[in-house]
Amino acid sequence: MFLPENIDLAHSEEYNLSIRLAPNGFSFCIHSSNDPSVFHHQGTPLGNRLSRTDHIKKMIFDLGFFSQPFKKTSVTVVSPHYTLVPEAYYDRKKVKELFQFNLHQPDGTLLTDHFHEGAYHIIYNLEEELHAFLSRNLWNPVFQHHTGTLLRLFHTRRDPEGKKSCFADFHDQEVTIICFADDRLLSANTFPAVNIHDTTFYLASVWEKLGLNQSADRLLLSGELSGQKETVEILRKLIRNVEQVEIDPPVEVKEEILLQLPTDTLATLCE
Repeated sequence: MFLPENIDLAHSEEYNLSIRLAPNGFSFCIHSSNDPSVFHHQGTPLGNRLSRTDHIKKMIFDLGFFSQPFKKTSVTVVSPHYTLVPEAYYDRKKVKELFQFNLHQPDGTLLTDHFHEGAYHIIYNLEEELHAFLSRNLWNPVFQHHTGTLLRLFHTRRDPEGKKSCFADFHDQEVTIICFADDRLLSANTFPAVNIHDTTFYLASVWEKLGLNQSADRLLLSGELSGQKETVEILRKLIRNVEQVEIDPPVEVKEEILLQLPTDTLATLCE
């Protein structure tokens, strides 16, 4: 595997390893919180010849370095199957029951990501065999849901004047929509983003249900926007204040590479 000359895996404990498990893809970053020149990103789609779990196993075995002791190893699970539970209602012993309240088939291992600023727990699932494999073959991995990463990022970008803010992040043929009213989280949901009209309908429905003002409140867009030009044009006709989220991670890399990275990966580089 090709790596930049300034990444020496004999000193892996100096680097962070960030893995991203998307519905149809696997990618990883090697980076350093102390040296912005240290950066490598690599990804691959998951084909149909092998199961998702077997394909990821093969990738990890073929590359051969994932079990090394990195400074931090994080695994971001990208999935629309999750539910948010406020701290006041969260009970670790009732995670399955809480998950089933919104999702009726909790296959796999149930995991929890904590959004500290808003005191919410995100409950999501991951294939049991895949979770067990990664837990055995990675060095002290920390599992997190993509929505938790986006929540932590967007919480810092909410409107300082207390107006409602709606964030729409396009990724993996989906859109994750997160809304705040000042410091208060209003909602977080992930919808398909394949059909233009369906996508705009989902966004418009969120605005209507939450009582967002099309003239005063903000819509902030991020992610794979190059393939969403028609959707963005429609949204600009419906909503007055449409902005693009700017993220500047502390890494020295060409801009065209950064533009290809998902928002949750960029947010991870900023943490």
